Amino acid sequence: MIPVAERARTTGREPGDRRGRLPRSRAWPYLVPLLFGLAVWVYGPLLFTGVLSVLDWDLVAADAGFAGTANYARLVTEPEFPAAVARTGLYVAGLLPFATVVPILLAIMLWKRPGRASEMYRALLVLPIMLAPVATAVAWQFILNPLQGVVNAVLGGLGLPRLNWLGDPGTALPVIVLVTAAKVVSLNTLLFGAALAGLDRRGVEAARVDGATEWEVTRFVLVPQLLPTAALLGALCVVLASQWVFTNVAVLTQGGPDGATDNVYYRLYTYGFTFFDVGTASAGAVVIVAALGLIFAGRAALARRRDAAV
Repeated sequence: MIPVAERARTTGREPGDRRGRLPRSRAWPYLVPLLFGLAVWVYGPLLFTGVLSVLDWDLVAADAGFAGTANYARLVTEPEFPAAVARTGLYVAGLLPFATVVPILLAIMLWKRPGRASEMYRALLVLPIMLAPVATAVAWQFILNPLQGVVNAVLGGLGLPRLNWLGDPGTALPVIVLVTAAKVVSLNTLLFGAALAGLDRRGVEAARVDGATEWEVTRFVLVPQLLPTAALLGALCVVLASQWVFTNVAVLTQGGPDGATDNVYYRLYTYGFTFFDVGTASAGAVVIVAALGLIFAGRAALARRRDAAV
């Protein structure tokens, strides 16, 4: 094989154009719009947040004082932020089945029964996704009202005790999870359905001809092919669960009762726009980014080690 540098010297061409690609020296200008967008909308705000995290500023004063690491120390010493981190884990654990298991089952059921009814059901799944999050949360506020809500009216009609669903610390967080799960299940069912759309049905028919039951077809043919999609949607759930529940928390409970529905993103909002403590809010944001960065770096390192072992 001729080395790249030798081939470039003998042909007079720069490296990188063997497969019809542009030479590296000519490709950089095409990356400028992308780099500009990343600088303005991603890394610029990230850097600015890092600067704010070491300042003492209330969003109003003309001058901001230097706080050093005091904002980071406040996150550790005050109990609200660690408690919000723990509740974020509960949100992730509660939403993870609705992001993976339930949508997989629904998507497989719809895929196995193609027809007009299946298409109609898929169209109905779009409705929770299209509804405005705030409007949905306000509707749930009326439905779950402890005095005049539909849910308690049904329970009362059945002779069951009425509950203060959003005012009881024991029920508020599960209710927020269930309210948020409707949209997550709808979106992920459509995504799993898209993954199944590319599946060759002849493999399933061959398994049935060989005597496989419907459970065996689902377990050994369909589910393994959906695992990469499930892994992706599960990772998105881990990263975005707190953002998904943010609107419902802000409208329905405001983090209460007694902080039972608080999470890290609503805690940052409370620091920044309720107490006007921008420094602590920014310090919390930096901690979240660093934690997610460590998680993904560890995941990438494990993947490289596994690939190297193979």
